[in-house]
Amino acid sequence: MHGLIDSHFHLLALSLKGVDLPHLLEELFESGFHGGIDIGIRRDDLVERTLLLKDYPQIKIAAGIGPWGAQDPLEGQLEAFRALCDKGRLDALGEIGLDFYWNYGTPERQISLCKGQIEIANELKIPTIFHTREADEAMGRLLKEVSLPHSGILHCFSSDWTLAKVALDKGLFISFAGPITYKKNDALRAVLAKVPLENLLLETDSPYLAPQKYRGRINTPLYIPEIYQEAARVKEIPLEELIEAIKRNFSTLFY
Repeated sequence: MHGLIDSHFHLLALSLKGVDLPHLLEELFESGFHGGIDIGIRRDDLVERTLLLKDYPQIKIAAGIGPWGAQDPLEGQLEAFRALCDKGRLDALGEIGLDFYWNYGTPERQISLCKGQIEIANELKIPTIFHTREADEAMGRLLKEVSLPHSGILHCFSSDWTLAKVALDKGLFISFAGPITYKKNDALRAVLAKVPLENLLLETDSPYLAPQKYRGRINTPLYIPEIYQEAARVKEIPLEELIEAIKRNFSTLFY
């Protein structure tokens, strides 16, 4: 299956699970992979990933401090991160956002950290990639409050239509992952069906959340075809139409 884009994966996390990254990248592009976005797993891994992906401009690089950073003192974090942004290739800022499932500092600290990084993204004129978990109302309010002139992505979407509508009104893209293939996720598939094609992206979130067919295995971008096939079925459109639409959306973000 050619021309597929995986809008969110973590190559260094895959490496920690024993995946041979040079082999994976070679296999991906031999299969007709079009491109995607690699997300960091540490505040300071941008240089490492820039070197890893120097021969792969089709894979965009994102870096950011997720909500887990709110556990640490906020003073100096944003300044240090901003300095790191100039050390490597940075195509998007993220993933950042709100996660009230885990005890990552107070909601107020998470919001402050997120807003500070949105300002950095706007300064650098790059899109922002958002993580949200059990924080829909707060994320909705935050999105309404901030300026996002360079758009962004609500990644691994698992919320309801209320938050989706806020994101769409803001001009964001909504990215769906392996959970759309899970048997009991009819509500999520209903949201996917309503998201306009021009605002849609798909992802694996590797190494997490493998599609239904591969549940229990380490997820990789090689499994993105499963997500495309399910999305095309849910949206009742030909697979090729979906592939071309997502390529256009990806180009809108980065070119």
